[in-house]
Amino acid sequence: MSAETNANEEVTNESAGAEGGATANAATEGSEMSVEGMRQMLAEEQKKAAEYLESWQRSRADFMNLKRRTENERLTLNAEAREKLLMKVLPVVDDFERALQHLPENLKSEPWVGGVTMIEKKLKTLLDQENVSEIPAEGKEFDPHLHQAVQRDEEGEGDKDVVTAVYQKGYKLGDKVIRHAVVKVGRQ
Repeated sequence: MSAETNANEEVTNESAGAEGGATANAATEGSEMSVEGMRQMLAEEQKKAAEYLESWQRSRADFMNLKRRTENERLTLNAEAREKLLMKVLPVVDDFERALQHLPENLKSEPWVGGVTMIEKKLKTLLDQENVSEIPAEGKEFDPHLHQAVQRDEEGEGDKDVVTAVYQKGYKLGDKVIRHAVVKVGRQ
């Protein structure tokens, strides 16, 4: 029996070795397949990551464009509001100038006249601080970009149109004309 037992053990060991080898080969193939599967999964995840990054970058660019556009709109609205306010102040300045120009001589020494004069100066200082300047007109060559002609003096001779009288002062805000000078034009 011991010879039979040894022979049986050898057969069992050989078949176990064969089965073990098959199991080892299957494990090796399984790990190769799992490595290949993992590579595919990694490639898919990298593709998703690239798509997410591209989407994030696009969203960030959209946000930056929105932020820039909003800031530009805010600045434009502020400039328009400032211009509208200054346009409402200009007639008040005109009224003060006219009032002081037509002030009777016997009232010029009154204390309230000094107060009115100070108010006019403060308004003009405000305009200076806001970069509002008067458009030079009388005696200057007529410029339709700066002047609005409402009357023409046909008596003069020459080939050059010149402003002969100013009915209402014109003003610029920086380089932008906010009110044209209303003028009379003649030939010189």
